[in-house]
Amino acid sequence: MTQTVAMRWRPELVVVVALSVSVAGGAGVLVAKHGSDAAPVAAPLPTRQPTAAPTAVPAATPTKALPAPTKRPSPKPTRRPPAARPLFPLPARAVQPQPCPAPPVPPGKPRPLGTPVVAEADVPAPVAVSGRATLRAAGGKGMWLTTWPKSTLNASEVVRRAKAAGLRQVWVRTGGTKQGYYGDALLAALLPRAHAAGIAVIAWDFPSLSDPVADVRRATRALSYTTHGERLDGFSPDIETKAEGVHATAKRVRAYLSRVQAAAGTRPVVLTVPRPTKSRLATYPYAATAPYVDGYTAMIYWSCLEPGITTLNAIRELKKLHRPVAVVGQAYDMGPEGGRHGLPSAAETWRFLDVAKRNGAFGASLYTYDTAGPHQWGPLAAYTWR
Repeated sequence: MTQTVAMRWRPELVVVVALSVSVAGGAGVLVAKHGSDAAPVAAPLPTRQPTAAPTAVPAATPTKALPAPTKRPSPKPTRRPPAARPLFPLPARAVQPQPCPAPPVPPGKPRPLGTPVVAEADVPAPVAVSGRATLRAAGGKGMWLTTWPKSTLNASEVVRRAKAAGLRQVWVRTGGTKQGYYGDALLAALLPRAHAAGIAVIAWDFPSLSDPVADVRRATRALSYTTHGERLDGFSPDIETKAEGVHATAKRVRAYLSRVQAAAGTRPVVLTVPRPTKSRLATYPYAATAPYVDGYTAMIYWSCLEPGITTLNAIRELKKLHRPVAVVGQAYDMGPEGGRHGLPSAAETWRFLDVAKRNGAFGASLYTYDTAGPHQWGPLAAYTWR
């Protein structure tokens, strides 16, 4: 509404020109924005033209303008550190191992397999198994340790190197048919340190399956071992072929693996298998193992073969069994067993890792810690595996 007030002339007063003020709920405010912040700034009141009769109004207390907001400097954009340059180009290029071909060696006599302790007819039937276990502990990058009954293990150094290389797990041998079980001292030293560093520990064992149930007892001892509340994160039987002295029949692997999986409970059983070549596919019981394992890790020891193609072929064949596949690559000199002399090059190791990752392997590791050199540790640390 409009309010008009008349004032009488008095000499002690200053003449005031009559004004008409429209009151509309108080002073207006403008808002100035800076980024997402807002600061009020006083705005002048709206006025109307004076009426025909001059009038005077009391002088209003002038609105005190708020100080203008201090302008904040725009934050400088955070620059991310540049991504580490890969050790070799990606995707990894094919590489021909050198020096190749391997020098010829005289043919050796085939190793006699011998008579098994338990006859084939007396091997028990498999036991029922439950659902699948997660493979997280066995995924990503890893390194294998070949330990023996009298081995001494510098667990702190193993964990330090594994951590520096970004490994997810270490695989440690805890027994075999010939040596029996010897894992307690190794696991007592390794488990607490590895777990404190966020690294899983998977035990592996070399069964001959001459007496499958006796082989199961070693696996059970490893899986039931605890120290300061720490226990294994998984188990990997290394079931090889007749050439390595293993009675690898379908009946024996079913009896053995089903009982190992029952002992493992919610922890994964990852079966280590020989590379599925044409001849092995005709003789090794790959299909019989599938119902009783959570995944495979195939031994890819390429010698003079191209590591990428060799890795890819193994992954494709094992995926036909409808189980996840990982691979373990060569980090030792194959000369003494008739292969190429010397360790693989860094480019070979890089190619192995990259082909495995790009073709769906859930993990890749190297065999073995004892013999791996800079051309294995370097690419293993540099290759990013998420």
